Amino acid sequence: MILSELQGQSVTEFSSPIELLDSDTPIGKVIGFMRDRGLSEAFVGEKERTAIVTLRDILKVQNFTSTKLSTIMSYIPRLNAGNIVSDAANLMFEHRIRSLPIYGNGKPIGKIESLPIIEKLVEARSEVRVNRIMTPDPITVEEEDDIGKARRVMIRRKIDQLPVTRGGKLVACVGSDSIVYYTAPSTDHDKKGDTHLGRYEIPVKKFEYTDLVQSDVKETIGQVFAKMKKSRKTYSVLTGFEEEIQGIVTHRDYMKVFVEARPTNDGIPMYMVGLPDEPFEAEAAREKFGRIVNLVRKGYPDTLEARAIIKAGETKSARRRYRVQIFIMTPRTRYNYSANGFELPDVFDEIEKWARKLVGRYDKKPRRIRADPGAISAGSRPDRWTN
Repeated sequence: MILSELQGQSVTEFSSPIELLDSDTPIGKVIGFMRDRGLSEAFVGEKERTAIVTLRDILKVQNFTSTKLSTIMSYIPRLNAGNIVSDAANLMFEHRIRSLPIYGNGKPIGKIESLPIIEKLVEARSEVRVNRIMTPDPITVEEEDDIGKARRVMIRRKIDQLPVTRGGKLVACVGSDSIVYYTAPSTDHDKKGDTHLGRYEIPVKKFEYTDLVQSDVKETIGQVFAKMKKSRKTYSVLTGFEEEIQGIVTHRDYMKVFVEARPTNDGIPMYMVGLPDEPFEAEAAREKFGRIVNLVRKGYPDTLEARAIIKAGETKSARRRYRVQIFIMTPRTRYNYSANGFELPDVFDEIEKWARKLVGRYDKKPRRIRADPGAISAGSRPDRWTN
């Protein structure tokens, strides 16, 4: 199967059974439901909308017994039989999730997950090098750091895995699932999972995966995915010379293949999600975003990648209100900025003004790159790009 054929397949060809939860379900029961079924996400069905809760969402919960699912769930798009794999992959990438519900005549008929899509993708592009899609230089934690630090990073950066190092060398990987299941309530107070004061103060090394998935950065996406599937994990840490961490690859990184990417004039990969259906409007958005990326590249020549997520709000009138969020990735910092408006070209013009200010600050202090805390998605610390 070639990639274009896979992109155009109906989502119903990848459909699997779906189970829906009630929004009043206590988080403790949600954890048990997900753990028993090996899920990283669960769905909540309502008459007009469908919500999702992820393990990352559950990380935020302090009291698993009294907190209801409705307080942490978020609403996501519904797919139908008319949607294709490319639609699902783009939405999963945008919303940082691994599954989506499929509806027919207003009723749930199944769900589509990232795993079977990636399996077919690997068949079509098995020889692609994994360094083409990996997230480089992932954030790490030391094994002596407390689990609270790992938890805060995962919540802030919306990620599920953190490589664990000892003296700078990879030794393990800790995931959101291990933290949630470790700290979840237990009836046996001698077992892991008992909730107690200071439960996030325990060293990370007590939460390490025993089956670390590690690959060489020179391997293909097919070779790496085979390891991930065999270990039943959704990640692989990528290392190079002397086992130095080079990157990490997750299901979301595999979805990059489906997200439209065009190089700018400087050859920087430029991903855009949510482009309007109208071809002239879509091409104008691409052109303006490319100009913005090239502008930033002049101030930050080490720019690695740029992404734009376009969301069109629901409206009863002929006009739609757009929200555009862009991400600029450099080896040390991720910059992001968002703007809103009724005319998509005007929104990108507003983003270009921000880009000019960002480059202007660099020009004034060429030897010290200081990120504007307001331009970084979480905090002023120049952490690396999220995985």
